[in-house]
Amino acid sequence: MFMRADAVARLVDGDLKGDPSVVISGAEVDSRLLRENDLFVALPGARADGHTYVATALNTAAAALVRRDARVSSPPAGRTLVEVDDPLHAYHQLAAHDRRERPWRVAAITGSVGKTTTKEFLATLIDDRFSIGASAGNRNSTLGLPAQLLSQPQETEIFIAEAGMSRAGELDLLGEILQPDLLLYTRIAPVHTEFFDGIRGVIEAKAELLGHLNPAGTLILNAEDPYQDDFSRRSQALIVRYGGPEANARIEQMESAGLEGTRGVLALPSGKAEFYLPLPGRHQVENFLAAATAADALGVDVNEVAARASELKAAAHRGRILNIKGGITVVDDSYNASPAAVSRALELLASSSGRRIAVLGEMYELGAVSDAAHHEAGMRAARACDLLFAIGGDSARILTDGALDAGMKADQVRHLGDADAATQELSEFLQSGDVVLIKGSRGVGLDRTVAALVERGR
Repeated sequence: MFMRADAVARLVDGDLKGDPSVVISGAEVDSRLLRENDLFVALPGARADGHTYVATALNTAAAALVRRDARVSSPPAGRTLVEVDDPLHAYHQLAAHDRRERPWRVAAITGSVGKTTTKEFLATLIDDRFSIGASAGNRNSTLGLPAQLLSQPQETEIFIAEAGMSRAGELDLLGEILQPDLLLYTRIAPVHTEFFDGIRGVIEAKAELLGHLNPAGTLILNAEDPYQDDFSRRSQALIVRYGGPEANARIEQMESAGLEGTRGVLALPSGKAEFYLPLPGRHQVENFLAAATAADALGVDVNEVAARASELKAAAHRGRILNIKGGITVVDDSYNASPAAVSRALELLASSSGRRIAVLGEMYELGAVSDAAHHEAGMRAARACDLLFAIGGDSARILTDGALDAGMKADQVRHLGDADAATQELSEFLQSGDVVLIKGSRGVGLDRTVAALVERGR
């Protein structure tokens, strides 16, 4: 985004108060993240209305997008207010306009698991060839993602957008803004089912992006995910499938080195090359293959992709391997949790040597399937670990019931009420040679447990 305030006002049918010549080069909905020359978008939040922060925001931001009927002080010299009926709608208008007007390509990544990791992998795999931008962290919603798009430098050639949703209609809105040239699906799973009519509702919500994909673009599908089988019939784009022996992109001769990573042969439409991925687990191999398939579609040769594989790193709290003092290994996957992601993480733990400890927090937003999902997770844990710590309330108790039903003994299973209790228990319990998987929904706060263990081990 690079526009004068008066041009912004005309575009969103707004009224302007202040300096019309102010130049705006980015946008932000969070006043704590504002940069110079940003447009602050004042929106109502769960805890406070953004209009409360307009005066403070204009100490940094060049302008603010506000509701016409809001009581906001006049802007200081060299600052501007753009008044509209609906700041959220105007914000989305601006993002859609910026997408259309700039000569870049947009690669969108969606799915239920692995989105952020695949996005980060793709950025690493292609940044030697292109000037790239990517949505930061988990800013993948209708609130955070437009700000990321609007704040990209003018020289950006490819913007990698992680597109997430928790309710129907959100990906349709993001699709209207992004108009992707490449659309990649990771794996669809029963996540956020509290807000949908079962898995079919999740699938249909994920499919909302298909109608916005450039017909001359590329649709990348996970060949091992049956929930995506129908997607190819909903798009005119070039279809590329990854995973599985018959897919366009696949891994051959795969050899696991446990927590040290994976070796194999990467087979892409552009050819084959040997690779080493310094990240453990079949799920990370799948994330790598997805990103490699997208890189290939964007014009990066298989040899370049394979050579960069050794540089890939797990995002914070998304499967990082931490070796702490005392010979203890922590698999930090504490950012979030879903049934599919927990299953993948437990598969990795099961392949590890040493005493295997699973610290599993509750999985949120599962609705009617929550009890069954937690019971199944407990049963899977019984097959993967020597000791299980279940963290949280009633759902954590169901998780322990599943483990006991699957054959774990009572002295192998512990239920703890919260992350602080888990920290205390683990600090006194761990010993040299232990491998500890820590995973749970964000609200459980197991990232605090990881931080405390790391600090203890310094």
